[in-house]
Amino acid sequence: MTNLNKKIIWAVLLGLVTVVALTFLADYRETMNALSKFKIIYLPLILGLTLVNYLLRFGKWHFFLKQIDVDVPVRDSLIIFLSGLAMTVTPGKAGELLKSLLLKELKGTPVSRTAPVVFAERLSDGFGLIILSLSGMVMFRYGWEVLLVITLIMGALVLLIKVPRFHRPFIKICSRIPFIKRFTGILETMMESAGQLMTFKSLLFTVLISVVSWSFESVAFYYVFIGLGYHVPLQAATFTLAFSSVVGAVSMLPGGLGAAEGSIMGLLVKVVGVSTGIAAVATIIIRFCTLWFGVVVGLAALTVNHRLLGVVNKMGPAGEEKGAV
Repeated sequence: MTNLNKKIIWAVLLGLVTVVALTFLADYRETMNALSKFKIIYLPLILGLTLVNYLLRFGKWHFFLKQIDVDVPVRDSLIIFLSGLAMTVTPGKAGELLKSLLLKELKGTPVSRTAPVVFAERLSDGFGLIILSLSGMVMFRYGWEVLLVITLIMGALVLLIKVPRFHRPFIKICSRIPFIKRFTGILETMMESAGQLMTFKSLLFTVLISVVSWSFESVAFYYVFIGLGYHVPLQAATFTLAFSSVVGAVSMLPGGLGAAEGSIMGLLVKVVGVSTGIAAVATIIIRFCTLWFGVVVGLAALTVNHRLLGVVNKMGPAGEEKGAV
């Protein structure tokens, strides 16, 4: 928890720097003027749409756990999933492996078995966001080269994991390296678990969930502009948010901070044709209502998780309190 607090503090500072940079990049007065026009009545709707995205993605997380035969009560699974949102401000969202650690504490499931679930989540989200970006590519004819390269890399990762003749030589090489060979068993478990998740039907279903779930955030972005009294087509809002989310993920920066905001604002101004002041405010609002709202939800879930694990640790293997007669 101490390390988590430090990471979040640094992420918040980076987030504040990003907001200040966007404000002055767009012109301070123009940005403040645009912000003053935002109708706060739309904020609950925007946050609600974001929350729907989280809940749909939870359904995908729980589905993946079922795929590798990890049985967790829905309530506990939801708390663990939401706890992972607090870690979206870690580089590449790698901190979301916290979910695997929490599962180990709660159920005793090895981290090597559940860690591929976090990877599968990110992979399906990536494919979903790329699909959503296609609508904007048709409208603006922009960014197809970047998305093509990313899609090919992601496809290669799926093949590496799914096809034994690709990953077995890699594992064999690792087994011959002195300081890595002791992790060979863990790597084999991870590949086995990941292979169970990477079936065609599983990927098709979870990518579909990702397309639907991230569509809700795209609609939320659309309502940000409605709240600002500015018209931006839903297709343009979808493309901007989806493409920028991919850029933020690829950057490996904590929460995509800086990369995602810069991409959103840049696309709005240069491609969609939005004024700099409106673009800056829209970027700040949507990132507050998605990234930072998720962090707040995650921290609240972590508090609940801490209490939950405290109760579990006091119980014996048969579910009776330790020390009870």
